[in-house]
Amino acid sequence: MTGSRQVVIVTGGAYGIGRGIVEEFASNGFAVVIADRDNERGEMLQGKMQESRLCTRFIQTDVRSEADIESLATRTVEEFGRLDVLCNNAGVERYRRPEEYTTEDWNTIIDTNLRAAFLTVKYCYLHLKSSRGSIVNISSVQAFANEKEISLYAASKAGIIALTRGMALDFARDGIRVNAVCPGIIHSGMLEPVLQNAADPEVALKAIGNTVPLGRIGQPADIAKAVSFLTSQSASYITGTTLVVDGGLLTRLST
Repeated sequence: MTGSRQVVIVTGGAYGIGRGIVEEFASNGFAVVIADRDNERGEMLQGKMQESRLCTRFIQTDVRSEADIESLATRTVEEFGRLDVLCNNAGVERYRRPEEYTTEDWNTIIDTNLRAAFLTVKYCYLHLKSSRGSIVNISSVQAFANEKEISLYAASKAGIIALTRGMALDFARDGIRVNAVCPGIIHSGMLEPVLQNAADPEVALKAIGNTVPLGRIGQPADIAKAVSFLTSQSASYITGTTLVVDGGLLTRLST
């Protein structure tokens, strides 16, 4: 039990943006449940957080599994007695032309990025209603403007924004606020394939950063602080909105 300590679930919490969100909430005094399918990374992060006397608990979860999500919600409340914040962060992307995507690609991307957000809310709803809690869904700038060969990912992230709006309306009377954050280019796991294929990763990072109006690639902490704000009392009159955190990327005219 955590007493008065607030409790947050972060899906995809063991790495990249998710890890940044876990670290932000833990440093702010939350009890943080790290929900991730990667057992090694999850256990390592839990150990690191606990060494720093931060309250975290890793629960291995494949968000493509409805049974895993139901168990995640149940185990969280059994252990901590409450749930105040849900951050749907888990996501995957695959670069393909539309005709090259397979049905398996579609199922993996949609099940991980969109269906999982619906299911975690479904099974966490009553607990969040009890605490008059908050939900933040991680979308992407790809919901508004796209690179080439990323149509399925973009569709899933656009769906997250529509899901956020609908849930915000349906849950307003319950005192549950629902918002979305749209990251731009972030130095996280999804950037790894680009850097792995680069002759000089540092040069590639600098070049990518130069495409952003603020002149740098974002860090997981940039997204984490946006999520923290949206779930705080400072944002108590904000629901159904989408906060773009992209260093000005979407404001740039196409060239």
